[in-house]
Amino acid sequence: MKGCIPVLVLAGLVGLVGCQTATVMRGGVAVPVDQAVEADLNEARAELAAGKPDEARHRLERLLEEVPDGGRHDEVLFLLGESYAALGEVDLAISTYRRLQGRRARGPWVPLAYLRLAELYRETGRPELARSVLARAPFSAADPSVRVRIYWMLAELSREAGQNREALRWLAYARRDVVEGAEVARIDGEIEELLHGVLSDLELERLSREVPPGPVHDRILIELAARALEKGDIDSAEDRIARLPRSLRPAEEVQRDLLLERLREDVVGPGAPIGVALPLSGPYARYGWSVLRGVVMGFGTYESSPASFQLHVRDTGGEVDQAARAAEELFSAGVVAVLGPLRSATAAAAAPVAEEARVPLLVLAQREDLPSLGPWIFRLGVTRGDQIRVLTQYAIERRGVRRVAILYPRDAYGTAYKNLFWDEVESRGAEIVGVEGYAPDAVDVQGPIRRLVGLEYLTPEEQERIEERDHLARRPVENAERLSDPELTELPPYVDFEALFIPEVAQKVGLFLPQLRFYDVQDVLLLGASDWNDPKLVEIAGRDAEGAVFTGVFFPRSEFPMVEEFVSAYYAAYGEEPDALAAEGYDAASMLRAVLSEEVLLSRSRLREALGRVRDFRGVSGLTSFDESGGTRKSLYVLTVRRGEIVELEQAR
Repeated sequence: MKGCIPVLVLAGLVGLVGCQTATVMRGGVAVPVDQAVEADLNEARAELAAGKPDEARHRLERLLEEVPDGGRHDEVLFLLGESYAALGEVDLAISTYRRLQGRRARGPWVPLAYLRLAELYRETGRPELARSVLARAPFSAADPSVRVRIYWMLAELSREAGQNREALRWLAYARRDVVEGAEVARIDGEIEELLHGVLSDLELERLSREVPPGPVHDRILIELAARALEKGDIDSAEDRIARLPRSLRPAEEVQRDLLLERLREDVVGPGAPIGVALPLSGPYARYGWSVLRGVVMGFGTYESSPASFQLHVRDTGGEVDQAARAAEELFSAGVVAVLGPLRSATAAAAAPVAEEARVPLLVLAQREDLPSLGPWIFRLGVTRGDQIRVLTQYAIERRGVRRVAILYPRDAYGTAYKNLFWDEVESRGAEIVGVEGYAPDAVDVQGPIRRLVGLEYLTPEEQERIEERDHLARRPVENAERLSDPELTELPPYVDFEALFIPEVAQKVGLFLPQLRFYDVQDVLLLGASDWNDPKLVEIAGRDAEGAVFTGVFFPRSEFPMVEEFVSAYYAAYGEEPDALAAEGYDAASMLRAVLSEEVLLSRSRLREALGRVRDFRGVSGLTSFDESGGTRKSLYVLTVRRGEIVELEQAR
């Protein structure tokens, strides 16, 4: 070999430039370098496969000495690194793989060396170094199978570091390049686990713009569309489906078709089936039928050109279990919304069924917290709070009342009204100066009235003077001088309140008002809720009801044209005057009808959003608005008694 320099061609087998063929000695015989390298590499591979890494090591180290550079140098270094690794000499293996990386070679052994180096770092508890090495691997130079292994390891390392988004990104590349069926199944399993529940919508949305085209990209968009549908976000679902390529693999095509079918099922609009769940039998039947008559009118059944809505009616019987079953039947029938139930307990039973079906439930019950049962629940019933707000606003802000007393039944109904009224009065800057309760079944409330005006606890002397005053008062002109004596004028009753609130039904209030007059509770503004809106109040109390002020959910003798038209049409259809429940049913149906007619196409989720945007809907029972929770804020009528008749004091607005 004297006078001649061997040169190995980097990209292929051994080549020479010079005066003679390069050789190395093997068994005392000079063998051309290319033949020797080929033979040694074959022997080394066989020795490694046979579990003889020490022999392979010596063979490869000798080869590196004899041929320090050459076209097969990458392979020699890689196999030498494998020998060291098999012998447990990790540091030598790492340094050998790193020598191979430093050569800037482009052959297939370099990316494989990156992979093996990362594996060693991982095995020795240095995962961050492993990730750093693999991130710099020359992916384009790797065989497909090696590329998949690199992507897979990057995914595993990312997941171990809690970086699930990165893990799925690397799995997307692995899934793109994988060929073998077993590997496909293994990668798909990891992908499914990350897609369902591990990653947030925001992370998936970012990934959909980062991963390469292919099955993972398509599955991400399908998952995002499915999640959007679950949340009722139709626009987002449609957007994700539109971003899918036209041509999909069979599995993804099936999923897309299912999503499109769900979107078609969710579309609603004019003519859509509407559910109605009311007590049409049992003790609450007369209330349920009253609401139903109003609902039928509200959907235009008796109009000259009837609307095309389909009403599916179910009887709740006023029972909790029956109400839940009725709701299930209606949702199974494909209704897009349900009006009812009427009672608070039955509404609460139907609410979870509506939530699961993702269908708006417009309950006509009064319980304040019903909307808190879920975002698909809307309450249309007028609450005690609605009535108290209207009543106190009139008394305090319109009439200037500042000192108020309360006379209430000591039951759940009376206590709830008492507490709400007390809070609202104080929030408006007025004062509660007296509170007295009575037994719920009482018809004689003289004791509570006496306590309210200071007559209950008197000394014998005070009692004597009161008797004297009352005796003299029979002839006030003759006894005027004595009656003006402070000794008699500064005696109870002390009517130191300007208004008195009594949360009670009309029949009992009619019995109480004359008792108030007997104890000189006169020239006081008498306040009540909508239960006072009953002709029996005037029939029983007579002139003592004059000037009383109370709320009304509905006032059939209102001069408002819409009310006049409704009353006239209702009478023509049913032969009787509508009550408050009929009016509420009519308004609920009219509002839903208006919302469904606003757009050519809605969906249940968009219908829910549209209902949430309802503000100041003008109905015969006043203005209706939904708040953010799905509860209503109703304007109510303010009514009074004038010359023996209930009349409108303020129109609901």
